[in-house]
Amino acid sequence: MIWMVVIKRVLVLCTGGTLTMAPDPEKDGALAPVEGAVTEYMKEMKELHVEAMPEVVAHEYHPFFDSSDLGPADWALLANDIKANYLHFDGFVVLMGTDTMAYAATALSFMLENLGKPVVFTGSQIPLSEPYNDARRNLIMALIFASRDTINEVSIFFHDRLIRACRATKVNTHRLLAFDSPNLEPLAKIGITIDENEHLSLPPARGALRIHSRMDTRILAIRLVPGFDDACIRHMIEKGAESRSLRALVLQLYGTGNIPSVKGRFIDLLRDAVDSGIHVIASTQCFTGSVMMGHYATGQALEGAGVVSANDMTLEAISCKVAYLLGRGDLRYDEVSDLMGVSLRGEVTPAEALSPPPLSSAFQRASRKGKKYY
Repeated sequence: MIWMVVIKRVLVLCTGGTLTMAPDPEKDGALAPVEGAVTEYMKEMKELHVEAMPEVVAHEYHPFFDSSDLGPADWALLANDIKANYLHFDGFVVLMGTDTMAYAATALSFMLENLGKPVVFTGSQIPLSEPYNDARRNLIMALIFASRDTINEVSIFFHDRLIRACRATKVNTHRLLAFDSPNLEPLAKIGITIDENEHLSLPPARGALRIHSRMDTRILAIRLVPGFDDACIRHMIEKGAESRSLRALVLQLYGTGNIPSVKGRFIDLLRDAVDSGIHVIASTQCFTGSVMMGHYATGQALEGAGVVSANDMTLEAISCKVAYLLGRGDLRYDEVSDLMGVSLRGEVTPAEALSPPPLSSAFQRASRKGKKYY
């Protein structure tokens, strides 16, 4: 019997970022993204040439992007490049800066419908050119996860964990654990072994890969602070509705989705915004937990005004999801609102699966105990 050894192929798409930095002779040796440096480093990395590792093909974009400059058009470029090479590679790794990585990775999770292969984002806090760095391990582990066929979705690998992209957020500017997943366990963690949380796996793709590259960017996110003057918000809503320059308003509210009970006029303002065709979405300012709009009186008032709950989605997931839904162009207002609470890529916990609210009854707690959701 002849055994065939199948060598996996991974395409690395490099946009720039800290990982690609090296002393730049043109800048008196200061650290800066250097085109071609990562490709040369990868050629010299012995770890990438052992039998168990995939064949790696690297593509560097010219010029490199600062991640703060990356937006929907650049995310669409990545999505289309993945589609163009989809049949030629077993997985994909995207290298970029960390500042907007959670947004880019989340956006691609929505853009890539019926994804059946792993797409792993990674970067580093310390450049690969430095003697001590986190870039080497992040890159190696991203390539390993991209060559496995067990987690076929868009994810972020950083430090010691693989995180679902649409659940990720950047949590630290100077620690090596730069990203976390507030309301979902990591898809996998590494130690002596790779430990995958198999119960979190998404269902397999149901058709051919489809790209949704159009995202509607007419979105505004506002974080409320105590004692805020709602006159400026009223002005933005009225002008946005009049000029059609605002289609979705994301409000980061207190706790489980509360606003001051004395702000009756603010509730009326939000109702007017909804009536004018603007989607108003309530999220929480808390790092973990969820919006529960029907639990307190102020939350019920928001619900009555037509405000939609974001449940436990991150701000990155909310903004990218509503941009994707509005950008599709084939959904009515009510359909977009309904889909905000539906898990499309594992980005949100269904309302019926959330932890019972404070002071809930024994029946409420028992009815949800032991259930598993994506």
